[in-house]
Amino acid sequence: MTWRWVADALIGAGHDVVVPDLRQAAVSGHAEAVVREAVAACPSDTDARVAHSGAGILLPVIADSVPTPGRPRLVVVDAAIPDCEGHARLNPAVVDLLRPVAVDGVLPPWSVWWGDVEQVIPDEDTRAAVEAESPQLPIALLEDGLPVPAGWCEWECDYLLLSEDMRGEAERARSLGWSVLEDLGNHLDVVNRADVVAADLVQMMT
Repeated sequence: MTWRWVADALIGAGHDVVVPDLRQAAVSGHAEAVVREAVAACPSDTDARVAHSGAGILLPVIADSVPTPGRPRLVVVDAAIPDCEGHARLNPAVVDLLRPVAVDGVLPPWSVWWGDVEQVIPDEDTRAAVEAESPQLPIALLEDGLPVPAGWCEWECDYLLLSEDMRGEAERARSLGWSVLEDLGNHLDVVNRADVVAADLVQMMT
C-alpha cells in the first residue's frame, strides 16, 4: 500500500510499474522468502529496482537475483543501505530497540511501535488504508541476513532523501559516489506526496 499512490502517478505518466506484494513472504520471518517473492514479480526488462525504508537492505540481493543483462540500477528512497560486503541486515541497534516490543517473537503492526503515526501520515483515510494492510512481522525477519552481491556498491545507484532521519544513509550514499537528490518532508512521503516522489524518481532516472 505504501507504494500504491506513487505507482499510480507513474502509470498515469506512461511508465510501466510493478509493485510486488511481499506481506505473506515477510510474515514467514525469512529474508530469502521476501527476495524470492520480489524476484518472481520483477520483469527481466525492468529499468530500475526501487526500495523504501527497511526494504533497502534487501534491494541489492533482489536486484542481483533478477536475470537481466548488465548491472541492475538501484534507486533507494529514504532507506537503509546494506554494507558493501558481508550480509544484508538491519543495524543490530535498531533491532535491539524493537525486540522488547515483540510478543512471542512477533512485532505488532508498525503503527503501534512507530510513534506519532498521525504526524507521518496526516490524512486520516490514507493512514487507515496503510494501517489496515500492515502485517505483524516476526522479529526474526529483521535479524535475518543474506550475503550481498560482490561489488554491488559500484553499480549505478541513486538515493532519494525524504527525511532528516535518513541523512546519515544519504551521506553514505554520497561517499560511495551515488547520485543523491534531496526533497525533504517526512519518511512516509511516498504516501503523502506521491506525485512529487514519482516526479523525483523520473528525474533521477533521466
